[in-house]
Amino acid sequence: MQHSRREIGMLQKHRDHINEHLDELVKCTNYTRIREECVRINLLSPDMLRNVEDLSGAGFNMSKEDSQLEQHRRLLIKITKRGPAAYNQLITVLRNVGSLQAVKLLEDVSEQNSGSPFISINERKITRKSADIVDTPSPSAVAVADRNGACVSKREYNEAGGPLIPYTEPVDGQKRDVKKSDRVHTDEVVGTYNMQSQHYRGVLLMINIIDFPDTERKRNGAEVDSDSLIHLFREMGFTIFAYNNMNQEQFFDTLGKVTSSKYAQQTECFVMVLMTHGERVGEMDKVEFGDGSVVDVHKIKNYFQASVSPYLVHKPKVLIFPFCRGREPDLGQPINHFDSIGTAASRLSRQEETVVETEGRPSTYTNVPSLSDTLVCYASTPGYVTHRDAESGSWYIQTFCDMMADHAHNTPVEDILKKTNELVGHMRTSKGSMQTGSFDNLGFNKKLYFNPGFYTE
Repeated sequence: MQHSRREIGMLQKHRDHINEHLDELVKCTNYTRIREECVRINLLSPDMLRNVEDLSGAGFNMSKEDSQLEQHRRLLIKITKRGPAAYNQLITVLRNVGSLQAVKLLEDVSEQNSGSPFISINERKITRKSADIVDTPSPSAVAVADRNGACVSKREYNEAGGPLIPYTEPVDGQKRDVKKSDRVHTDEVVGTYNMQSQHYRGVLLMINIIDFPDTERKRNGAEVDSDSLIHLFREMGFTIFAYNNMNQEQFFDTLGKVTSSKYAQQTECFVMVLMTHGERVGEMDKVEFGDGSVVDVHKIKNYFQASVSPYLVHKPKVLIFPFCRGREPDLGQPINHFDSIGTAASRLSRQEETVVETEGRPSTYTNVPSLSDTLVCYASTPGYVTHRDAESGSWYIQTFCDMMADHAHNTPVEDILKKTNELVGHMRTSKGSMQTGSFDNLGFNKKLYFNPGFYTE
């Protein structure tokens, strides 16, 4: 049996649709307006635009009109090479500049393909026409315990329970061009975390739980996110520890080993990405492991307290949790349809709690906060699902990798996260569902520049 080839970057059907209708798209769009909007939402960087518009002598004998026509065509072709999220971003650009005819032309391709890559777990047993796929919520632990059978991903990374050895194998997928720094960036106002070592720049612990006891809940497309993250952080100079399909015991055992290892002791920065199914019960985020067990996210964050992971004290720690935080699709809010000030104030007053004030005084102690220098990043807000393409990976992880590749050379990580959240916020499923990324700053009081490709020691 011949296996189908996994598509890398923009889906082939989307790339073909743009190329087949290139002349029509050029005719019904305004080049000046879309070029500016592409840069504004970071679909293209200024450098990319300059390359598009540099005809390198080819335009010497062209009229001004012909030169712009060629640049217009090259811009659209360039977008077909900008990754899996670029097609939806182009639709956003065209909608923002009022090119509704072009929007309709691009949206039509989804209607032509009944085998849409987006499937919602909640709708899977009802219809196959959904254009939504979400990292679906975890059922109760009791329901999970009753399941039988398993599905095992063939992709092998580090062995859970095995020796702690950096993962150095090649990966598939899109190879982003990660811009390199020309200096170590600093900030004189708030300070910067030290990121200048050649060999101890950072550690990435990546766990991607793809397969579950219920084979219907396999996280299709998640392998693409693993490949993207591994390639990105290698380009950043990080030491990689990559795992698939851990149970809860294996996860906490590995987390403890990595955070207490020589790699953590020597590193300047620690990043962890945990990709799995998530849920929110009451006010508590929970995640599911490959054995069906469920744990509070709070328990995971506690592993980064100073008393548990002393090697990471005062070092920047970035925890990325791109799983669902509830069951609801975020359908947004219609414009000009908001609560009145009085209604909002009334609701707020009911939520207020008594605050106990404590007098502050200068400290003479040498202790450190229990949990500090930590960013906790989420792909959605509490109560809502996240979206993942079965062929090209999750909206959040793929956009994050794009933004890191383009901006980590001169931009602090919090600004990269803001840009990631903005771009993901422009994306919609065919049913209008969206997601809003967020992050919590837990004593992350300095700026973190990754300074890829530049080191002083």
